[in-house]
Amino acid sequence: MRLLMTHLAQFSSLSKQGELLCTQGLAYLLQNPDARKSFGDHISKTVGRTINSDLTWRAEARQKDGARPDLEGCTADGKLVVKIEAKLGAAFGEGQLSSYLGDLQESPHSGMLLVLVPQYRVAAMKASVPNASPLTGDGPWQHNATSDLTVAVIDWEGVLVTLRDVRSDPFRGDLAQFEAMYRVLAGHDIEPLRSVSELLAWRERKEVFVNLVDRVTRRLAQQSRVLPMGKDPDDYQRRYVCLPLGAEQPCFSVGVRDPFAGYTTPIWLRFHRLTPKFSVIRERLVASGLSQQLTECGGHIWIHLDIPLNADGESLVDSLVEQAQWVIEVAYQPL
Repeated sequence: MRLLMTHLAQFSSLSKQGELLCTQGLAYLLQNPDARKSFGDHISKTVGRTINSDLTWRAEARQKDGARPDLEGCTADGKLVVKIEAKLGAAFGEGQLSSYLGDLQESPHSGMLLVLVPQYRVAAMKASVPNASPLTGDGPWQHNATSDLTVAVIDWEGVLVTLRDVRSDPFRGDLAQFEAMYRVLAGHDIEPLRSVSELLAWRERKEVFVNLVDRVTRRLAQQSRVLPMGKDPDDYQRRYVCLPLGAEQPCFSVGVRDPFAGYTTPIWLRFHRLTPKFSVIRERLVASGLSQQLTECGGHIWIHLDIPLNADGESLVDSLVEQAQWVIEVAYQPL
């Protein structure tokens, strides 16, 4: 059965506030005492350090320096125990983790900083934490040799599985709606596009297409580093993927933009004119069966990636990856 939040979360007016909605939604669910206990026990087991399993959780509490972590867990007498920075697709803000660590250090007792992300981002986020804070090595981390301050990365999916153990009917209904919303906002569930007119109205669901790009480019990156998403001045929101070609590493991007004239798809693969071996790649694409799919604009090569109608999220991702891999096979033939 399709839930209301599954449908509503598809639209940009809601999805662009995705991280805030998930944070506030989790805080709401944790008003339930059984949910608090399950959540606390899950943190203790996952991180390997026991915490009070009946904390009071509040969202967006302001620190002395003005920063606002997504969630804070405090004991009944107000002692701060846990801060949580919850992410979907975003990267850390400048100085974000250092700010939260500094605030936790002012507490006279042990504390914990958790980074909560979709499961597919756990490995990448563990690599990002040392780059965004004074921490080094693999997590969980201790802030320093004598500190009781622990830092760890946990995943949304594990939290949701834990909360399903709470059996009360009102809570289970709330959790079902929350999980449906989360799965859309994290890019897991996508409602099928049923007509060309829906596809042409893609900006109403822009974040859905951005999530598609995120998932597709993560798969295309293979063993290479996943680069951050970015946006060009022409409102092309994209991620670069760089693969080896001889001694060079040319990059292509996949992103969302208004379709070129005569096309309906908002998802485009581009080889920038300044990428290494561009002339070689261009010649190969022009001489291949892909030649009719090329659009040249601004000196760059653009290739449209068609979006099949009436396909579910997984099928959409598979189709886009397959189309992009055909381009890769032509462009990155050994020299």
